[in-house]
Amino acid sequence: MIGFKSTLLNATLAITAALPLAAAGLFTSVGSAQAVTLNGSIALSGTSVIPSDGTNPAYTSIQFTDVNGVTASGDFLAFSPNLGTKPITINTLNLTKITDLPSTPTSTSATYSTGTYTPFIDFGSQTLDGITALLTFNLDNSVVTRSQFAYGISDLTNSGILGKFNFNGQTIAAGFLNATFSGATSSYQLTLTTLPVNVPEPTTMIGLGLVGAGMVMSRRRKSVIQ
Repeated sequence: MIGFKSTLLNATLAITAALPLAAAGLFTSVGSAQAVTLNGSIALSGTSVIPSDGTNPAYTSIQFTDVNGVTASGDFLAFSPNLGTKPITINTLNLTKITDLPSTPTSTSATYSTGTYTPFIDFGSQTLDGITALLTFNLDNSVVTRSQFAYGISDLTNSGILGKFNFNGQTIAAGFLNATFSGATSSYQLTLTTLPVNVPEPTTMIGLGLVGAGMVMSRRRKSVIQ
């Protein structure tokens, strides 16, 4: 019985040691695949269509007709060709009402869910650090506020829209989207700013694996002496 417990404990410790080492290999592989990182911001502007579909409708939409202005900073300037020289497409947002907000003498407002979009923005095929692949921004489910004014024009503002930049099949950065839409001018302004993606360091995982391996060897020596 004692021998069985010892064997079981050794097996458990061996698995404990193997997991961080295997994970280290995985993260090293992922790190190689995600060698491209993204930092900076990009602003898009153009024409949008916000329908005048009544006061706080249950469903509404935002259609992006074109992208006629691009301003980039940081790593976004390194893409080839320049992000402003190729067609960029933005998918229509179909919004679902969450709740009505208190009205004012001149407007009524409600919050709306955007839903999840993969992708939301398609930047086309781009080259960065010698890698050519599709660059997209995928939108997480977020909240926007729609306001309908007395003169029949609707505006929208965002309340923390988040998503992820994908390149070469990998998420290379999280992103925060600041958006404003004007029904009066049929225009939009989108500014996407990157947020870092945290990946555990392979050296940390290897260190955990070596500690676990040391525990296995120590336990085995004690079992032999006993």
